This record gives sequence, C-alpha cells and structure tokens, in this order.
Amino acid sequence: MQFPPSPAAETAALSVRHTARPLSPGHGSAKIIEFPRFAWGPPAPPPDQLAEPVSGRPRILDVPEVEPAAPALGGITIEAAEREDAEKRPGVDIPLDSAPLSSRLVAAAVDGLIITVASALFGFVFWKVAAIRPPLGQILGLAGGIPCVFWAAYQYLLVVHAASTPGLRVAGLEIARFDGTSTSRSLRRWRVAASYLSAVSAGMGYAWVFLDEDELCWHDRITHTYLAPKKRRAMERSQPN
Repeated sequence: MQFPPSPAAETAALSVRHTARPLSPGHGSAKIIEFPRFAWGPPAPPPDQLAEPVSGRPRILDVPEVEPAAPALGGITIEAAEREDAEKRPGVDIPLDSAPLSSRLVAAAVDGLIITVASALFGFVFWKVAAIRPPLGQILGLAGGIPCVFWAAYQYLLVVHAASTPGLRVAGLEIARFDGTSTSRSLRRWRVAASYLSAVSAGMGYAWVFLDEDELCWHDRITHTYLAPKKRRAMERSQPN
C-alpha cells in the first residue's frame, strides 16, 4: 500500500531536481547531485502570545525554605475574641447577675403589706361613712378588687415616676436593663404595663420565675429589665471604663 507523498517530501524532490547540474562538458551526461541543507526549528510564537509563567517562587540560594508558622490558638486572635464577646447578648447568651429570689420576695412582701393596710383603711372608712350595707357577695368582691386596683396604681406611680418602691428600697434592689444601664421613664412605664399582663394571666407571668434560667418573669423578658442589687450596681458605676 502506497501513501501519497507529503508536502515536505515534494519540496525536497523539487529542490534536488533544480540543483542537479552537469559536472563538465567532457563528462557527458554525468551529474552531481547536491542536497540542500535544512535548518529546522520550532515555529516562532505569535506576537500576541505571552511568555510562559515562571514556576516556583524565587528565593535566596543556600537558604532553606521555611514553611509559614501556623497561627496560634487555631487562628483565633484577640480582636476576634473581643468581637465575639461584644456580639453576645446579655440575658440570652450571657447569664444575668440578677437579684436573688429571696430578696425579691422580701420586696414584694413589704409592698404587699403596704397595699393591704391601705385597702383595709379604705374599707374601714367606707364602712363608717356609707349609709348602706352591701350584700356579702359584693363585700367579698370589693375586698378582692380594691387591693388589685391599689396595687396597679401603686406600681404605676412609684415605679414609673420614682423608679423604686418602699419594698425595693428595703431589699436594696433597683430596676436595671440587661446591658447594665439605667432605665428611662418610658421603659419603666412599659415594664409596669407588662407586669399587668403577667398578673392577669392567672399569675403565670410571675410563676415563670421558677422555670426561667435567670429567674426572670414575663415582664422582665418583655422589657429586657430586671431587679439588680443596688450595692453591686453602685460598684459597677464607680469602676472606670
């Protein structure tokens, strides 16, 4: 089987044919064949082609290559740790240093005693001044409703406008925010309104203190406020930032 000649072979044959010449007139038809010399090299790259990238990094001779040191603490830097601490939310990611339940019970007992005495005094005055004697059912209803009304007014007037109550002062407590700052009047107003919700839900908002990890009630969680020891809060204020 014969293959057709390649273009390179045809070019070489034509060169041989054209370069053949007679040696001399006396030799007749003798000819000397001269083969052309071919200087082959790789084709030149196009002008728009860039040079090949240099492999490896240049480095000083006779100097061992040192691997980069791994970051300490697994790559955790001080700045990253401080940023993570700043992003943690008090009361959610950070536990609160709220007042003990015993101190809050003492404050509630003192305030409850004041409301009970005020309600009894009001009932005695009404009994002496009023000319009518209501039925027993109405008397029991008034005996249960009047202290509730007094408690609502007591909490609103003292907590909102005075930021404290006699019970809180006796127990050495004050209202503070989750971030440790003082509360504003509008925030204390919302706290009192949320405490009404905790009370009218059959007391479930106050009973939540036994289930919460920080011993907080519904109105504490809703308004992000809590009862903190006053002495500890005073020490935090005195410390420089």
